[in-house]
Amino acid sequence: MITVHLPEPLREGRDAIMTMDATSLGDIIARLNLAEDRDELFNFAVNGELVLHGEKDVTLKNGDEVEIVVAIAGG
Repeated sequence: MITVHLPEPLREGRDAIMTMDATSLGDIIARLNLAEDRDELFNFAVNGELVLHGEKDVTLKNGDEVEIVVAIAGG
């Protein structure tokens, strides 16, 4: 099982922390319907390490923790 920490904008009636079976970040992206918004709005951290590129291909193993982080832009 993978532990997923959801930011407020993605909760939509879900708990802040949920568990799911997933073998990649791509699985999580698909299950949470983030495919279209991902590049612009959200980043991912796996076990505390930010994933900057190729997130859909990142392999997960049992016990991993994924945090979905709202992207912040400044100017």
